[in-house]
Amino acid sequence: MANRLTLAGIALAVLGLALLIHALRSRWARGFISGKTVTLDNVTLFSKEHLLVGRPDRIVKRGEELIPEEWKSSKKVQPWHIAQLGTYFILIEEHYGVRPRFGVIVTGDGRRKRIANTEELRGRVLAVAQQVRESRRQVEVELAVSPAGWQCRACGQRSRCRQAR
Repeated sequence: MANRLTLAGIALAVLGLALLIHALRSRWARGFISGKTVTLDNVTLFSKEHLLVGRPDRIVKRGEELIPEEWKSSKKVQPWHIAQLGTYFILIEEHYGVRPRFGVIVTGDGRRKRIANTEELRGRVLAVAQQVRESRRQVEVELAVSPAGWQCRACGQRSRCRQAR
């Protein structure tokens, strides 16, 4: 009886080890960096100061450091991917009170690109956010047009237009 329990215990230990190895390989293949996962695409961060919002794919904690990860299906890091990570740097700093030194973009083929949290990137993100806010304000401004009469008669927006002929 004791031999059967010992064999069952060994079998469970081997199974547990195999599952652990499989999980670690899966994490590595997915591009996860080592560290404790703080959030895994389940927390939306909002900055009252900068009026930014975002949901990082993963935030990793290593010691006192927080590192955002963003996973992309493309095999090439695009400028807007870097700007998105820059937004997460600002959001994490405001929400957690810790300024990330860098973040990681994981491409579709599993490669990791480390992106530094620089003042230049921060300035670029905040400038783009300001441009977006200004553009949104312009949506309400009516554009001056001078359509021909026949264009106005056929237009589906004629009832709302103050410039219709």
